[in-house]
Amino acid sequence: MIVNNTTDHYLNLALSLASIRRGFCAPNPCVGAVLVKNAEVIATGYHWASGSVHAEVDALNKIEPSLAKRATLYVSLQPCCHTAKKTPPCTDLIIQRGISKVIYAFPDPNPAVINETNKILQQAGIECIQHRLPEIDNFYESYRFWWENKRPFTTAKLAISFDGKIAGKQGKRIQLTGLIAQQFTHQQRKRADAILTTAKTIRLDNPLLNSRIERTVYKKPLYILDGELNTPASAKVFTSAKNVTLFHNANLTPQYQDKFSQHKLRFIPIKNDNNGLNLLEVFQYIAQDGCHDLWVEAGGRCFQALAKNQLLQRAFIYVAPHWLGEDAQAAFAATSPFLSAFPVATTTLGTDVCFEFNWPEKEK
Repeated sequence: MIVNNTTDHYLNLALSLASIRRGFCAPNPCVGAVLVKNAEVIATGYHWASGSVHAEVDALNKIEPSLAKRATLYVSLQPCCHTAKKTPPCTDLIIQRGISKVIYAFPDPNPAVINETNKILQQAGIECIQHRLPEIDNFYESYRFWWENKRPFTTAKLAISFDGKIAGKQGKRIQLTGLIAQQFTHQQRKRADAILTTAKTIRLDNPLLNSRIERTVYKKPLYILDGELNTPASAKVFTSAKNVTLFHNANLTPQYQDKFSQHKLRFIPIKNDNNGLNLLEVFQYIAQDGCHDLWVEAGGRCFQALAKNQLLQRAFIYVAPHWLGEDAQAAFAATSPFLSAFPVATTTLGTDVCFEFNWPEKEK
């Protein structure tokens, strides 16, 4: 088997196609596909959303069936072969159209796929090759993590002043970061499958928590940690989010939900542990919704709780060139949430500096 730079090129093209719908395909992964025949690209495709055709089928549907015969199919993710979903197996059409070779980059962690697809294609006389690329491994990191851990890959963002403060006196909201850091945040919101925040953040800031990029607004599913159902019924998020789920104390009686009657919300009761809502239970619910990639925007207390419970995989800490003084609210309590994290990168975002941290995965 010879795999060369041409293979890398076509797989990276498949990756760029998969990236188009990042943040909008869950519970499915984002996938891109490229059909090549006689050293020419004859069709490309990508998965649009759950329930729509998969990338391989999208590409094959764009050309006459006879053109696909003896073509090579490059796919960012191993093609599916199972029926436990809304669409037929991609392997069926690949075989029907006479594809001669399939080259994919990332093995699907779904046991129904990883153990079967190659066998099915090879039995049909189709050469099937896995060719890993680091950039594609990284792209599917959250999908793999979701399958292996039954919870979302979670990234938290926090903006702090130069002296480590998160807000003004008595929690007063202060805009710390500049335009470029804000634009980065909107990009991260867009690429996430969903967003998590707290009732306290909504009460203090009344944010929109959608993604606004070049005059286009992208609504995202929103989860709110709200033990006592204290989120104001007038909060902007009830109209700016795609849908809203409130996690609350399981001991609350149903009448606590009455003030939200004008909104179509989902209420999930969660047992309390010694520090409030059981966060692992919350994250398991979010994973059951099919969320692979979760973006968190909340305060220092939530950030610290997630780190303590080993529920963070990545963090972006924006340090803004402001000095808020001793009366301002500190981002963290005495114990640092970064004791088990390691720095990955430092990026300048206009006048702000962004520090990226990762937490190592626990050994299974």
